[in-house]
Order: sequence, then structure tokens, then C-alpha cells
Amino acid sequence: MGNGARSSEKLKSASPVRVSAACTFLPILEFMLKLGAPVDKWLEECRLPYQIYEDPATYIPTKNYWAFVARAEKSEGVDDLGLRIGQDQSFDALGLAVVAATYAAPTLLAGIERFARSVRGVYSGMGVVLARGEKDTVKLILQKSFDTDVPGFTTTEWIGLTTLMSAVRLFTGRTWQPEVISLRSKRVVPPLAQALYPGAHIMRGQEKSFVSFPKQMLSSGRSAYGSEMVAKLKSESSVSDVPEPPMDFADSLLRILPSYLPDGYLSLEAVAEITGMSPRTMQRRLAADGLDFSWLVERARFDIASRMLLESDSSSLEVAFATGYEDPSHFARAFKRIADCSPREFRRRNLSQESF
Repeated sequence: MGNGARSSEKLKSASPVRVSAACTFLPILEFMLKLGAPVDKWLEECRLPYQIYEDPATYIPTKNYWAFVARAEKSEGVDDLGLRIGQDQSFDALGLAVVAATYAAPTLLAGIERFARSVRGVYSGMGVVLARGEKDTVKLILQKSFDTDVPGFTTTEWIGLTTLMSAVRLFTGRTWQPEVISLRSKRVVPPLAQALYPGAHIMRGQEKSFVSFPKQMLSSGRSAYGSEMVAKLKSESSVSDVPEPPMDFADSLLRILPSYLPDGYLSLEAVAEITGMSPRTMQRRLAADGLDFSWLVERARFDIASRMLLESDSSSLEVAFATGYEDPSHFARAFKRIADCSPREFRRRNLSQESF
């Protein structure tokens, strides 16, 4: 699995590929499946991994996510997809860790600060900024990694804004609505938006995406509705740490690769295509950190294998297939080059240490 002397400390410098946690994408996938859409075909066309179905903790390239959204909108004629997903499943898409971290804050102001930090772990290209608005209002601004001309922008803008509103409702309650919803998209506002937010002034074609509300609301404490949402998520999943956003280019690739390994997308050319760059550019950006692509793949394989060995009872054969090896003996030899022991011995040593 490559040179074990190289470590994650060397993964620094080049800007990261924008990635999103698969959990944020699953509500869209499930919605399209209910419509009977050819989801598997679209996944292949947009170079998204089938592993999304199996592990919502994996990551996918955000631009491919947006391409899938654009494909779905065009094929199914659903012009309010972002509103439907954001309104019904924004908490599920964010995941327990982000929602619980936000709700643990004593006030809305502190909650927004926590949300702005933690949400980048599931949407690395999403920024949240609190700014002064007109008179006695504040703006909660949504910053996105791609511009309005990128396919899928309008739907993902609505998903982002409804996500912001969901974070606010943890403190203000289920029925709260913003005074203003500002959209960068120039597309006609769907009727559903007017139905969902009858008290809001909705503007399109603006310089920034944001929602605004009275400044005095920032002192609001946690709501009973927020407690219900956190309890619901806890009943459906286990508490996990808030994920950190990718540090740099190599780190972002390490987030993406695990979801593609079971599908066999291991070549430099395939991963370059997935991330929207040329193989030469990818090699150059990795070389700037003293890394190469083969080491990156083997590092991703080792990370998956070590986690499976310690957190599940999967056999070595199952781990080998999950990491893209057709021959289990090749997996065992590659694993030993990094761990200095066999997969079986690695599991025995680490589990025995945890028992003390």
C-alpha cells in the first residue's frame, strides 16, 4: 500500500476539491427513486459511486452532485426539487453530529457560529456568514463554491437556504419564517416557495443568497422543536464527531476515493475525470506535496481496511473486496507493507489493547 513513511502531515498546500457527504445527497436520491427515475443510469452518467447507497458517511465531489441534480430536474420536470428536499429532510441530510452540535449552543447567535463551523464538514464548499442587515435585522448569508452558471445551482441554492432556516428553527420553533429570502438565481420562483413562506419577501437575481430576520432573535434560546429533531435523529443513528472539512487537495481526494473503490474506479485517468481535471494537472498538484496517485489510492485502501477490521466483524475476504482487491492475497500483502502485520494480527492487537 505504498510508502508508509509518508503521512497525513504531508497532505497540505493545494486547494481541495469541493466535496459533500453522501448523507446530504441521499434525500435527493430517495426522492427520485420514489418517482421511478432511472437513478442508477444517472449515477453512472454523473460519475457518482453506487457506494452512496451503502455508506452515507462517504464523500462525493460536489460538482458531480450538482450535475445529478440538474439531470434529475431536466428529466423529471421537477422545478421545486430543492424546496421539497430542504423542507422535509434538511435535518436528515445534515446528520446528527451537525444538528446536535448546533443545538447544544445556548442561544441562536452561538448556534449559528457552531453551525457555520460544523456544516463545512458535510458541505466543504458551503460557507455561512452572519452580517448586519437593514434597520434592526441581520442576514444569514449562504456562500456556495460554484457560480450561478453551473448546472444544478438553483436547486442546491434552495437546499442551502432551507438548511439555514432549519438551523434557525432549532431555536425559534417549527413555524418561524424569515422576513426576506434573497436568491442569486434568476429563475422564476416556484409556487411552492410562496406557499411555504407566505410571510417572506422573496427576491431573485440578487448579489447574495441570504435569509434575514430581526436582530433581537439572536438571543433566542433552544426550542422544544429543536429538542424533538435531535431526539428523532438520535433514534435513527448513533452520535458521531462533527466531521472536519478537507484540509487540502490530497485530503479531499482521500475523502472521495473510498466511495469509488468498490466500483473499481482506481485509475488516475478515471479519478481525474471524476474531479473535472486532466490527469497531468492531478499529478502536478499531488507532486507539489511530494505525493503520487498510487500512494494516495493505497492510503485510502488502508484507511478503509483498518476501520473495517476494527469496527466490524467483516472477514479479510470482505475487506479485500470493499477496498477494490479481487485477490485477497494481494490485499493481505499490501496491508502488511504499511501495518507490518497481517490484517488478522492487526485486528487482534488493536482489539486486545482496547480491552484494557
